[in-house]
Amino acid sequence: MPRRSESRTGLTVIFGAVLCILGVPLTAHQVERANRGFAAVHDWSVRHVIYPRFGRVADMIAVEQDPRAIFSWRRRIALGPSLPIPGEGSGPSGMAVQRDWSIYLGTGGTAFAMYPAKFTFDVTATPSCTSDFVVFPVNGQGSSSQPNIVALNNLYSGTTGATGICNRKASSSDTGTAATVLWSYDVEGISGGGAVPTSPTIAFDPSDPTGTGNVTGKKIAFVESEAGSPAHFHVLAWKSGDGQLATNLQSVLSPKTINTFVSSAPTASSGTATDLSLGSSTSGTDTLSSPFIDYVRDLAYVGDDLGALYRIKDVFCTSENPDCTSGTPPAPSLDTSWGSGGSISVCSGRLTGPVLDFVSLNVFVGCSDGKLYSISQSGTIKSLAVGDGVGTETYGAIVDAPIVDGVNKFVYAVSGSANKGANGVLVQTNTALSSSSAATIGVGDQCNIHAPAFSNAYYTSPTASGALIYVGGVSGTVNQPCSAGSATNGNVVELYGVTFGSGGVMNSGAPADALNLGAGSGAEWSPMLEFFNQNTSVDWLLIGANQSGQVNVGSINITSKFPTQLSIATTEGLGPSGMIVDNDSSSAQAASIYFGAVQENAACTNTTVTTDTGGCAVKLTQAALQ
Repeated sequence: MPRRSESRTGLTVIFGAVLCILGVPLTAHQVERANRGFAAVHDWSVRHVIYPRFGRVADMIAVEQDPRAIFSWRRRIALGPSLPIPGEGSGPSGMAVQRDWSIYLGTGGTAFAMYPAKFTFDVTATPSCTSDFVVFPVNGQGSSSQPNIVALNNLYSGTTGATGICNRKASSSDTGTAATVLWSYDVEGISGGGAVPTSPTIAFDPSDPTGTGNVTGKKIAFVESEAGSPAHFHVLAWKSGDGQLATNLQSVLSPKTINTFVSSAPTASSGTATDLSLGSSTSGTDTLSSPFIDYVRDLAYVGDDLGALYRIKDVFCTSENPDCTSGTPPAPSLDTSWGSGGSISVCSGRLTGPVLDFVSLNVFVGCSDGKLYSISQSGTIKSLAVGDGVGTETYGAIVDAPIVDGVNKFVYAVSGSANKGANGVLVQTNTALSSSSAATIGVGDQCNIHAPAFSNAYYTSPTASGALIYVGGVSGTVNQPCSAGSATNGNVVELYGVTFGSGGVMNSGAPADALNLGAGSGAEWSPMLEFFNQNTSVDWLLIGANQSGQVNVGSINITSKFPTQLSIATTEGLGPSGMIVDNDSSSAQAASIYFGAVQENAACTNTTVTTDTGGCAVKLTQAALQ
């Protein structure tokens, strides 16, 4: 395994801000350094490994290795006046959420419950129109007219509420008020081309947090998958302008095809990529498991649909990786010190995205067999049944990655449960998987349950006043399958708020709070998103549902008590994918929500659809800042 240097320039000094809160004072020099600019990545993984603001010093030092901890603490702790906060933003305040722009991604779109990834060049500066970008995975087979991965910049464009800081003069090739294509690729490691059905990740070098080198923000890791082939892991060193159509800067449908690959680490801005087959089984597709990056050790963990968990080394060739400091830097390869030839057989079903706990260094992953698994660095496997511990390939399994809180030593997982008469469940277990508590979430054997979200108070302590975990479920009978957004038979969509007791242990049984969102109002929830606005001290919850012909995206104020109604709501195709939020900024159009709208047409105007006609990349403004 690549070793880690003890110098973590830029991260350790920022961590001093957290130690200050714990009672260790900062020097004037440390405060000055903590307020310097640095880049930030916001992808699927920051929703699944969380970092409270308080904890044992030893645990806080352990998790401080992970740049995600720095991103999280910066989002919730003001380090200086008027700092934009990466990754979390402020929410609407009595104004309707309105679409600022949308861009057609083609016949696939971003898969339901998967996420785009956002790169912010400098969190202490005015948001950048050229350097900030969002990467959207496309769940459609790549071709010369269909990309499978796309990036957009000029993000802060639009006219709703305020004129965007990235707006340009309109022309025959550019609307002037929408994002533009930074690059568009059809990456074909699989013969005939494959899709990207899971979430991508963006490179970050802990020793280069400002992004001045050749790694941070300059490479993308993702998995290509197609029936009849093993999944392929790629690292792309993107080149600005590749796949950009000069006659239409909003079109992604002229991608650059990459079907030959470099044998060493791809050079930044080269427009090249690496290719790594994950095993050889033609059934070894990957439809649920997004890669999780250990930025410190330059490793990636990713699973497949046969229950194999892979570990890949030399992912981004960061500056502290000794394999990459001399000679020709290597391409990513299976880490043969992990299991058998770089993989460990975890279960006999589809794996979710894996999550690394930086305290125990165990990897946690869910499986479609209905169980949560823990894998140690030596390969020891433990398991815990979540709910009835039974899964199916259509609904009721564990389909979202677990959420790991290493500081408080808890892991959270959800399951729709596959047995008739069972409840859906939210389970909290300790990181040893030796004790657990389960909250009942609506009726089981109906729909998949997706990732919950914590209130801002939880990041102080699970036992703090107002600490809740929010999760969606359904009661009644649903016409199957839920994911098709079909009509319902008297079902009721419920938002649940689960509380915590002594020692932060989650209270079991029926949740303390529930909000009935109405009969027939939907079925399968999207993963939830919480964001805390430091400017107004308002805590917001964004929710979505996979449903057609009615509102399917909403915002709720969860600051002081469990809500009694939606604050605002809108309709986006058949519902949103996983959602991410960017800057808490006063610049026009620079505080936004990004997601893929499922099943929309080429004009991105369908609001009532019953077939998969494609998907769109969408930006909504956090309206209170405009």
